[in-house]
Parts: sequence; structure tokens; C-alpha cells
Amino acid sequence: MFRYGILSTASIIDRFIAGIRESQDSYVQAIASRNLETAKKAAKRLNIENYYGSYGELLCANNIDIVYIPTVNSQHYENCKKALKHHKHVIVEKPFALTVLEAKELFTLAKKIIVFLMEAQKALYLPTTSKVKELINSEIIGKIKYLEFKAGFPGRFTYDHWMYDLSLGGGALYGSATYTIEYLQYLFDHPNLTIDGTCIKCSTGADEICNFQLKINNSILASSTIAMNVALKNEAVFYGELGYIVVPNYWKSNQLDLYLDDGSHSHYDFPYQSEFVYEIEHIHQCINNGRLESPIMNKEKTIETIKLVEQLYQKWK
Repeated sequence: MFRYGILSTASIIDRFIAGIRESQDSYVQAIASRNLETAKKAAKRLNIENYYGSYGELLCANNIDIVYIPTVNSQHYENCKKALKHHKHVIVEKPFALTVLEAKELFTLAKKIIVFLMEAQKALYLPTTSKVKELINSEIIGKIKYLEFKAGFPGRFTYDHWMYDLSLGGGALYGSATYTIEYLQYLFDHPNLTIDGTCIKCSTGADEICNFQLKINNSILASSTIAMNVALKNEAVFYGELGYIVVPNYWKSNQLDLYLDDGSHSHYDFPYQSEFVYEIEHIHQCINNGRLESPIMNKEKTIETIKLVEQLYQKWK
């Protein structure tokens, strides 16, 4: 049984913990916050026996195997580095880090210490995503020519939230670009990607809505729009020469639709209790097999994604 330590009380932890419990071969040993009362309340609500009022106390615990880090984006690097130095396996929420140099340092450290390290990217392990890849490779819709990704999250954050502070890793691009980029890396087996795009900044200086385009192997165009201020039709659409595939809520999808130019339509359902369980089961399989990184969400994908995001933020400055 793998024993998890949760290094934050961020809102995402409820669903990640549900995935841990659904996996059947792991459990949550402890949770930590920078405030003891906050940690205690979270532990009681989530039925976790142990809690700590500092991240350091959790990292020092000898009865924790894997640390999950969903802290403020700008803190991922330092939190991950400390967890690795305590010889823990580490799962870091996206974005893994804010710079390529930080990411490379962390993967080098994990290899030196001989522990597993991975960026959390649940979308790549979903049965829906596997089905999309199968359909694309079968060329049932012909060769792919154009892809469109849309994700809108209006009203989730106020302007005083860290998600509206670029220095803390806030902004639409930092927040969700990884879903699009790493989804494409998986579908097309680590393709050559070039990026361009634009954004509209709000009063805090953060990109509140952005659109970026990716050219895939110089033969496919992808467009991705991420908005923190308007509702969008949250979906990914894959257009081929003979039809198209629609994936609602592509980052956590449990269904898809296939439309062919001959008028036929097929619907596929992939029900789940927690969208995180597939990722968590993969993590456990990797560790049991002695792997230091995932063959699916590997360091190359993570570093390439950070590089592309860095390029756009440099342009937008």
C-alpha cells in the first residue's frame, strides 16, 4: 500500500484523494497546510487521520511514500525540491515549474536520489484519450488537419486571487496550457511543435484570456483558447479529411462523439468515479516497476511544455 502525503489544502485535493481511495492500493496518510487549524479542518472533512501545520513536518514523516504537490504554481519548484531531498516520490500538479531550468534541476535531483517524479496530467490516462488516439491512428476520419481546444472558467477567481498574479504563476496560459500541449504530445507521439499566440491582460497584468496556435509536424494546425472571464464550450474537436471527433471537457472527459462525412455518428461512454484514478494507478505501476519517471508523462514532455509556455510569456512582455 502506498502512503500519500498531501502538501496543501487546495480545492483540487478532494478529487485527487477520491482517486487515491478508488485505486485500492493506496491511502492518504497525512495532509499539511501552512496553518494548523486549516489542516485540521481539511483532515476532518476528508477523513484523514494525520495533519500538520507546516509542509516541513509532513516531509519529515517517515510513514509517507508519495507526496502530492498542488500548491501555488510559483511554489512548485521549492516544494518539490524539498520533498525530493526527503527521499519521497513526488507528483507535482501542472504546471510542473515555471522555467525550464527549474524543471531540469528537479528531474536531475530525482534521478540522483533515485525516486519517482512526475507532472500530474490526468488527461493523458483517461480511457477517452486512449480512444481518441486509437481513432486518429486508424484514420477513420482520414488524416487530421485541424484541432480546436476551448476551456473557459469564468467567476472561479477574484482579482485578488493568486491566479491573477503572474509572479505567482497565475494567468490563463500558466493555468491550463499544459492540457492542450501535453494532450497533443501524447496523441502524436512527441511531435515537433511550434507555437504562437496572443492574449488580453486584465488590470493585474495577468493574461485573463489567451489564444495560442500550435503547428504539429508542419502539417496540422491546432488552436487553443483559455479564458478566465467568459464561459466557453469546453471541448476539443479533431477535424480530419473524412469527419471529426468531439471530446467534451477534454481534460477530464468520460465520453466522445465521432461524426463521419457519410452521415454516420457513434457515441462512446467511459464512466468513472474519479478522473484521477487512472493516473494514480499508472504512478503505482511505475514505482512498482522501479521506474524513476513515467513513460507517458515523461520529463521530455514536461520540459518541452514549459519551454513553449515560456516563449509566449516572453513575447507578451
